[in-house]
Amino acid sequence: MQQPQLFLGLSGYSYKPWQGEGRFYPPELKAKEFFAYYAERFSAVEMDSTWYRMPTEAGVAAWIEQAPPGFRYTFKVHRKVTHMARLKEDGIDPMDFFIKRLRPAIEAGVVGMVYLQLPPNLRRTDDRLERFLPSLPAGPQYGVEFRHESWDTDEVADILRAHNVAFVASDTDDRKGVRRDTGPAHYARLRKESYTDEEIASWAGWVRDGLAANKDVYVFMKHEDEGSPWLDADRLRAAMR
Repeated sequence: MQQPQLFLGLSGYSYKPWQGEGRFYPPELKAKEFFAYYAERFSAVEMDSTWYRMPTEAGVAAWIEQAPPGFRYTFKVHRKVTHMARLKEDGIDPMDFFIKRLRPAIEAGVVGMVYLQLPPNLRRTDDRLERFLPSLPAGPQYGVEFRHESWDTDEVADILRAHNVAFVASDTDDRKGVRRDTGPAHYARLRKESYTDEEIASWAGWVRDGLAANKDVYVFMKHEDEGSPWLDADRLRAAMR
């Protein structure tokens, strides 16, 4: 049986402000070389560009080709599903199309998880969630990021658990990340401006708990252009040791 793994990375990788003396990318590195450099340091990347644009066949082929062995992408579902349809029935077709486009990458084994980030003004609606989750196309593992606090209930967790969907822990300066074990893997988006050593140690403990439960764990740090999220990622990796 394959051992569970921690897939640690950043939200995106192609940011010009990350390049320069003392930054993530060396000054002499060409933009086309960013991904290869990134993938030497991290085992996963969170792709939020798919929230703005549906994956293209050419783009998916490139993602497959450039991924080194063991590397994983996670993808944010297109806004037609989460922000326009808001999990209603008219989001089913774009969701099907989204996964159809990603299917070659899923079959190639480079897709870690696909997650739906709900808008912050979408309040808890159990019926809507229960109707939508069964329509998710088979293939990838799924997670849902709730950004309104009304969803943080045991009843919502039970709905996700019944459909084997992860409750995405989203940790921000405004709201502490909620940790719930509902799906086949754990998924955390650590978005605070800074983290204390105690907070890093706490998240490292959460990662260990997930691995001990035989689940892969995905953790991604905030992608502020002027920030240095890779440093916090390195701190988490060091705490895991």
